[in-house]
Amino acid sequence: MSETARSSSRLPYAKRAGAEISEEECQRVRFTERAGTEPRKEATVERDDGSVVGSRWGMVTRRWRWWFEDQQGTQAVVQNPESGDLKGFTTGNRFTSQYREMLFAKAQSLERSLRQKWGRLLHTAMVTLTATSTRDDGRPRPPLDHLNDLLSSWSAVRRALNRVLDGRDWEYLAIIEPQGSGYPHIHIGVFVKGVIVREQFAPVIEAHLRNSDGAGREAHELDDDTVSIHRAADCRNGTLDGLESLGAYLASYIGGEYETEALEQPRYVQRFYALMWASQHRWWRPSDGAQQYMQPEGDEEDEEPEVEWSFVGISPSGDPENDLIECEGGGTVSTRKVTHPPPHG
Repeated sequence: MSETARSSSRLPYAKRAGAEISEEECQRVRFTERAGTEPRKEATVERDDGSVVGSRWGMVTRRWRWWFEDQQGTQAVVQNPESGDLKGFTTGNRFTSQYREMLFAKAQSLERSLRQKWGRLLHTAMVTLTATSTRDDGRPRPPLDHLNDLLSSWSAVRRALNRVLDGRDWEYLAIIEPQGSGYPHIHIGVFVKGVIVREQFAPVIEAHLRNSDGAGREAHELDDDTVSIHRAADCRNGTLDGLESLGAYLASYIGGEYETEALEQPRYVQRFYALMWASQHRWWRPSDGAQQYMQPEGDEEDEEPEVEWSFVGISPSGDPENDLIECEGGGTVSTRKVTHPPPHG
């Protein structure tokens, strides 16, 4: 990542949806209050009468921290069927700084590829969608219920984008990002060949307002905070009038401060991590076409032949020769994944 991209200013924030919530309120609010919602079991608690309710958000965050710490030293262990050698590798997860570095490279590759393909015709829009994080009486909403409401408009928003940009060459990359208390909003980076104007995206905002409970109209006025338009021709050396290019913005601010380890992130970011972990929602969503451009330079497939290693178990200490817990089920993994394991989470 270039020093220019690291130090430049952010694009405009969306208007805050709901009042700022205190640290104590965030810690105490139930993770969910909706029947039928199915987060990870670590986000629930069973009462004496047998009913299951959402845990407090603070407790879910602590459980995420424990899970993350356990993941740090554990390795998957595979065996070479020809030599019998054992090899351990860390599978990674989406909360590591390495994952954010990977995503930054992919988003940069997306915009760089489209700029090379479309040149000065590349225009970008950042569309920001929010939902209120507070109830009518000012108390905080359960974070999982808020997130589900925020995402409930996603299908309608994509259909509206398709109608608005029908007949055009375009791609998108959507990212869920934490706000100041840990409640998220959605940034949709839209990359278009040819001129676009803010007013074209009004139907996209309307689709969100119609289909997302808690999406207030006052937080979605059609201004630069909700839809920001820029041209590639105005972008120099990865920055746009002192601001990061859209691809850099989308990636470098996903899930907290760049290059900061997960357990060193601010509390609100760690609450967001816990929310994404327990809900098991994806926090970035590229269009099909965008995925094809998101291959960073120097990440080509190895030319040497692959060997299928057999999965045999896990090593909690990272020393498979002396600390191996064998697992049933088997399976195979390629040489490339042993040497270059992909992040997931």
